[in-house]
Amino acid sequence: MQVQKAIQKRLSIRRYADASIPDEHLDILIKALQLAASGNNYQNWEFVFVKNPDVKQRLVPACSNQRFIKDCAYFVAGVADPKLKWHMVDITIALTQFALQAVELGYGTCWIGAFDEAQVKRVLKIPEDKKVVICMTFGMPTGKHVARGRKAVEEFIYLNQFGSRSKLSGA
Repeated sequence: MQVQKAIQKRLSIRRYADASIPDEHLDILIKALQLAASGNNYQNWEFVFVKNPDVKQRLVPACSNQRFIKDCAYFVAGVADPKLKWHMVDITIALTQFALQAVELGYGTCWIGAFDEAQVKRVLKIPEDKKVVICMTFGMPTGKHVARGRKAVEEFIYLNQFGSRSKLSGA
């Protein structure tokens, strides 16, 4: 699959099948995290992969009661050192690569931004000096998932200065 196709197919998946992830797929997905770009190449990221059903269940109330969290194959918490300037960007780049790689392998993901960081840290035993930047669910989608509408390109692309709605194409 080409990157363009993976980008087009990516959806926020909130219904997961009870299916395991083969080790060779996990290796490919983890490599996508490892190869991500990062500010000054600090690679300021650590990821907690949660497979244990009891732990995932304890994460549900920590994540605004999003019940589908307990059904995913893995809940992933992106953790960084907040003292380094680009920590939020680095985690986001890495998990974006992870999400696109997941699509290519036939899996789905959902970004989890609604969470109580202190609760997630407690459940996952993350040190206080670390920051949980963002979380993500991951697994085999089940059921029908429909893409939501997207803004027209003209609503968010400008040429040369903010607000200049000139058409941008080919250069």
